[in-house]
Amino acid sequence: MTETKHVQIPVECSPLDLSRPHFAGIGGAGMSALARLLVEQGAQVSGSDLNTTAVTERLASAGCRVHAGHHLAHLQQPSVVVWSSVIAEDNEELVAARAAGITVAHRSHVLAQLMNEAGRRSVVVAGTHGKSTTTAMLAAALERRDPSWAGGGALLGGTNAHYGAGQVFIAEGDESDRSIINYRPAVAVLLNAEDDHPENYTGLAETVGVFRDFALAAEVLVVSADDPGAGAVTELVRGREGLRVVTFGQSKGADVHVTGIEAAGPCTWVQLEDLDGTPVTLTVRVPGRHNALNAVAAFTTGRILGIDAIELAEGLGGFEGIERRMNMVGTADEVSVRDSFAHHPTAISADLAAARTLTTGRTVVVFEPRGWARTAALGADMGSALAAADEIVLLPVHSTVTPPPAQIGTEEMAKAAVAAGGRVHQVTGLTDAEGVVAGLVRPGDLVLLMGTGEVNALGARILAHRATTVLS
Repeated sequence: MTETKHVQIPVECSPLDLSRPHFAGIGGAGMSALARLLVEQGAQVSGSDLNTTAVTERLASAGCRVHAGHHLAHLQQPSVVVWSSVIAEDNEELVAARAAGITVAHRSHVLAQLMNEAGRRSVVVAGTHGKSTTTAMLAAALERRDPSWAGGGALLGGTNAHYGAGQVFIAEGDESDRSIINYRPAVAVLLNAEDDHPENYTGLAETVGVFRDFALAAEVLVVSADDPGAGAVTELVRGREGLRVVTFGQSKGADVHVTGIEAAGPCTWVQLEDLDGTPVTLTVRVPGRHNALNAVAAFTTGRILGIDAIELAEGLGGFEGIERRMNMVGTADEVSVRDSFAHHPTAISADLAAARTLTTGRTVVVFEPRGWARTAALGADMGSALAAADEIVLLPVHSTVTPPPAQIGTEEMAKAAVAAGGRVHQVTGLTDAEGVVAGLVRPGDLVLLMGTGEVNALGARILAHRATTVLS
């Protein structure tokens, strides 16, 4: 596997035969959603991934043929082989498919075709943060309409995609590899735009440029009025012929204006003025001010689609969250454990602020940095953000690629955290982290497992260790 730097996504000119697709890396967030959509449509779906996971097991239960490991023998006359940007060019299955004359397509082209073929109003949700949650929120808000949707995070106790009979198709767009510009949605949603993915972008200006191109391909842009990066995109596209811009947020003049946000534990109440000025209250059952604004984005999008405000509010009120987004793992001897996907300084700060509202005790964060390029570029900012926790347990960098010649570690991150007042405990791996956390926590504390790699595997181990200690 590779980081996304220099990935070239070829232009797909002809319609793809999606009757027998094979996914190289079927367990990935975007890939698994597409596999589920296609199997629910009756396609004969197969795929492979390096390891068996809960995601691949759910796909197998849904009717997909899933293989462990990548091998040319897994290609059983597929109509197309689908790849994502984390799959290396020399992947055995891709090489074999090309040699056999089998069509090889990037996952973004598959998603674009599914949206186009649906003949429905399409929505693509984009942004540096919050797009998986907002995609799932919008699907929940429109539940009565049975939309099709594909997101990067699975609903708690559910899946990350559904092929519905309704007239709306909702999808999460990925800017990391610039594939987001392959979509032509009726409604483009932009939550925020920050400097991210240093392996593929030179800075914020490039990110804003990609989001600008994404917005210009839509009929309507639903965009944050509060986020500076999103505001930069708005300035570039406002007034363009054929594009309607609708803003949401707390800023004065927002088309859907948030007038108040009140949090109490895991719930937040949002007061807003609808497009016509009518007051509306939303109940958001996932913690954090950022999630309150994600719900406003979903509400605004629903209104643009013509859905009644009351129906949208009721649908959003039933949303309970998605996996790895501040969801509860469990509690043992008055110590609770939650799971967070945050891996960018802004997201780290947002989830730690939310954690503060969920406990009267201390917050102990176990953080696993993601990617060498990201750690080199953003490590110090991550450290400063982590200092908001009472205790920081810092794991080694998680990456799917071989370390660069000058290996990048977490030293600068740790230094920045200490300089900002944090207490840092650097560990060598999950087993070491488990022992350190066991020695740190006391009744009333909240342990927040944070990162995109393997850190979430610590949840059950920490709770079991805590329960065993109590019994002994």
